[in-house]
Amino acid sequence: MKLHRVLLFTSIQMDITPVGKDLHVLLTSDNIPHIGSTVYTEAIPVTDPEDDGPLYECRSHSIDFVENPDELFCRYVAETLAAAAGQNVLCTGGIYADNPTERDISKLYENIDEMIRDWTVFFTDD
Repeated sequence: MKLHRVLLFTSIQMDITPVGKDLHVLLTSDNIPHIGSTVYTEAIPVTDPEDDGPLYECRSHSIDFVENPDELFCRYVAETLAAAAGQNVLCTGGIYADNPTERDISKLYENIDEMIRDWTVFFTDD
């Protein structure tokens, strides 16, 4: 499934592909497409004492450049999606924004959250 958002300073595309019981996410932007990071997150079920639904602990492993902000985005996507879907997630990619402000970074995370929610609604829709 391809999810796309256009912001004033960049765009975000998230291609989510099921691979068996796992998920692969390719996270890109239209400004200087690149792969800046790869993060693998295991979704480990934990017992919920109140049985409100499944809970997952996430354990992540990353391959990236030192102090690369792409690792933060890929890690965030992998961990958020793994916790929401209860599946292992491999996220590769990078988002480029030229001199982003704190508000720009906040908007990136806000849009990433919306994209993950959209996918989760589609994925869990019976």
